[in-house]
Amino acid sequence: MAAGWEHKVLTYKLGWKGFDYAQIERDLDDLGSQGWEAVNTIVPSVGAGQTIEIGIIVKRARA
Repeated sequence: MAAGWEHKVLTYKLGWKGFDYAQIERDLDDLGSQGWEAVNTIVPSVGAGQTIEIGIIVKRARA
């Protein structure tokens, strides 16, 4: 029987100067080295379509 997957949702808030894409890349590189893989994003919006948060779903095989 397969062990299945474990998941995480990373969230990033809109900052004063926008999203910190460099930090997102560092986080994904760090998690990638631990076997995590980004599989989807969640980008909710409010009002007139303003995005205030980014969610990134990552998964890896359970040990």
